[in-house]
Amino acid sequence: MIRIISGECKGRRLKTLKGRAVRPTSDRAKQTLFDILQDRINGCNFLDLFSGSGGIGFEAASRGAGEVYLIESDPNAMKIIKENAVLCGFGKNVSVYEMDCGQSLRRISKEKKTFDLIFLDPPYTDHAAYELIEIVGEEGLLSKGGLVIAEHDRRHALPKSFGVLRMLRTRRVGDTVFSFYGGDVEK
Repeated sequence: MIRIISGECKGRRLKTLKGRAVRPTSDRAKQTLFDILQDRINGCNFLDLFSGSGGIGFEAASRGAGEVYLIESDPNAMKIIKENAVLCGFGKNVSVYEMDCGQSLRRISKEKKTFDLIFLDPPYTDHAAYELIEIVGEEGLLSKGGLVIAEHDRRHALPKSFGVLRMLRTRRVGDTVFSFYGGDVEK
């Protein structure tokens, strides 16, 4: 069971997928991440790719993000995300899409939508999924001054740059690493 650790829905327990190889971000890692992002959350546009149970996106919404987009391709996970959205009472400012993350980036690009924060947490064994960071930069999906945050295992270092986006910093919490990418990217 995971929970929301701060904000409007503090303490709310979220459902997770049972009996699957799902790896929700730990409370400790989540707290560290949101401590780093605290000055950026309020009113931001937040994109959560590979949402799983939606814990990171719902945490952002609870802390005051303006718009939160949750993208997940697994239908079972999508069912859990929708149940968690209802549990938290998130309505208009949270949008949920059941689709492949690469397809979602192309769709969002056509809509000319940009995000202040983009969180990417693919299955740790899917190293190719991190290439989506390059697509974010190429398609101009990141607002000026925005960040892409990639969660990954400490044993899998990410490159210093993905196209026009460069690594600005990393933060390790146990076996979890958050790599932060940014750059002057505008469409």
